[in-house]
Amino acid sequence: MTNMNEILTAAQSLPASDRAQLIANLWDSVSPLDWVPPDSQWITEANRRSDACDAGEMTSTPWAEVRQRARRKAGLDG
Repeated sequence: MTNMNEILTAAQSLPASDRAQLIANLWDSVSPLDWVPPDSQWITEANRRSDACDAGEMTSTPWAEVRQRARRKAGLDG
């Protein structure tokens, strides 16, 4: 039987576009009921960023731009 470390090693040897597709496929295969809740540090940071955004202390980037940049970096869009 293959263990998770062997699978991880094999997955890390894939091209970036295949790794990105694997991530998406794995994510889609996990039920929201099985998601691990974020820890308190993550929640604190999310709240801090939300407050800073609400106060006009930081800017945001539209999702379409973030997604395009991530896809390009992963080699999915040329």
